[in-house]
Amino acid sequence: MPPNFNQKKDRFTQLLLVGVLCIVLVIALDVRTSTISSTIQTITREIMAPLQDWSADVFSWWKDMFDTVQNFRTLKEENAALREHNTLLLQAYSRLETLESENRRLRDMIQYQEENLQYEITIAKIIGWPNTNWSSRYILNLGSTSGIQVGMIAVSKQGVLGKIVNVTTNTAELMLLTDELTSVGARVLPGGYLGIASGQGANTSSLKLTLLPGTAEIQVGDKVVTSGLSDLYPAGLTIGIIGKIDPKGTGMHQTAYIEPSEEFTSLFEVMILSSVKISQPNAIANPNGVTP
Repeated sequence: MPPNFNQKKDRFTQLLLVGVLCIVLVIALDVRTSTISSTIQTITREIMAPLQDWSADVFSWWKDMFDTVQNFRTLKEENAALREHNTLLLQAYSRLETLESENRRLRDMIQYQEENLQYEITIAKIIGWPNTNWSSRYILNLGSTSGIQVGMIAVSKQGVLGKIVNVTTNTAELMLLTDELTSVGARVLPGGYLGIASGQGANTSSLKLTLLPGTAEIQVGDKVVTSGLSDLYPAGLTIGIIGKIDPKGTGMHQTAYIEPSEEFTSLFEVMILSSVKISQPNAIANPNGVTP
């Protein structure tokens, strides 16, 4: 420890002892009314003034430190409370958004039912995927006990999704249009040209449209719907739009690619057409006279 510090410490100790002795002397004499007492008190005050001033500063410093610590603890507690409150608000907001999203989807499904009275519709939730490497299939929460059967068609408000390929007592497996084993008769509007839409596997979202007539006048953006030329898919369900036309088509046939109308990865529920009145193949107008 530096010598100057020890010297200052000793000097301070000496001053403190002198001050204490002076106070004791004044109390012992108890001559408050005498001239000597007044003189001693004056001298004592002068001697003790620096010590008192220092003591007041020390006390004020400690008080400020104590208040600071208390304020810090209070702010920390308030901050923790605000964080907890903020977390609760975020959770409540998230739940509200989830409910609003679910209500919006249910309203869309109700609207679809009201606009398509020819279908008996059952709403099912997506609960998972089968134990395969195909992400183009979904497991639904309804099965045979709910009247679900193999071959039933699943749709959304945007269009057709696929068909049921497997059913258990309480679940069903939905194969999407994008599955490589899927193929469906398609019609390109407004021309009415027929073709076959096929899935290209889980890694490709577009569908391949083949067997289009080589003379078909189609263009990007044309709407594609189901042709209805089977007992499985009813006519007129939206598949998507033409996203690309293969320029290497042969003289007899053209090939194009369809962008599905539904984003399959964002699905939560599907509508299963459990009873369908099959439309006639010629129900859709064919202005170009293309034979189905």
